[in-house]
Amino acid sequence: MSKKKQDIIIVVCVITIVLSICAILCIHYSNKRNDFVFNEHLDKEVLRVYDDEYAQEITLQELGYYIINVEGDIDDMAHQFNSDNLNAYWNVKLGKGLYTTRKYAKDLVIDKCVMDNIYYIEAIKSGVTLTEDEEELAGEDARLVLKNLTSRQMDVMDYSYEDLYNIMIKLYITSKYVNGLVEDGYTMEEIELKGSYYEELKKAYSYKVDDIWESVKLGNLTVKTKED
Repeated sequence: MSKKKQDIIIVVCVITIVLSICAILCIHYSNKRNDFVFNEHLDKEVLRVYDDEYAQEITLQELGYYIINVEGDIDDMAHQFNSDNLNAYWNVKLGKGLYTTRKYAKDLVIDKCVMDNIYYIEAIKSGVTLTEDEEELAGEDARLVLKNLTSRQMDVMDYSYEDLYNIMIKLYITSKYVNGLVEDGYTMEEIELKGSYYEELKKAYSYKVDDIWESVKLGNLTVKTKED
């Protein structure tokens, strides 16, 4: 056998081995994602929002509050779109490429949580605090949310009253700060996502999403589908 033929055979073998390893790794990664159990990672820090002075670390359980709200809203739309095949709406392509409603929902969860935490940090910087009455209202909201959670949502998020109370306190402080901006003359359109005020404020902040977020799939995490 000529040296040229030997070299070709060696190259082909190397390429075959590399492709085989890649295939094994892809299968392993796919299985790892499919085996992901959300409620086994609730205390995992999944999002960090920060500037030069302050930082907020958000666990998967806290982010779950946003997941419940976003997933619930899109599930309502999915029922209107095609009640016999709820996945049809989740898989709708938005624009070109592979960007679907499902991907949009995941991005929206992060965007909403980042925005709230940016405003929360701004509130802390400004010395915003709650009165006793406002803390009591936050507690009442926490009890109401806990009461209205479905068994599926509780199985996934495993919330206690204290968990929800802490989330409500943050949201109340954030809301109080945002209401102050409105009183200062800013419109809700300017303050909300994509609003001019918020977009300018966001430039002073950074955020980092942990790789674990890639393993989370929305569409039937806290809501039921026809297949359930």
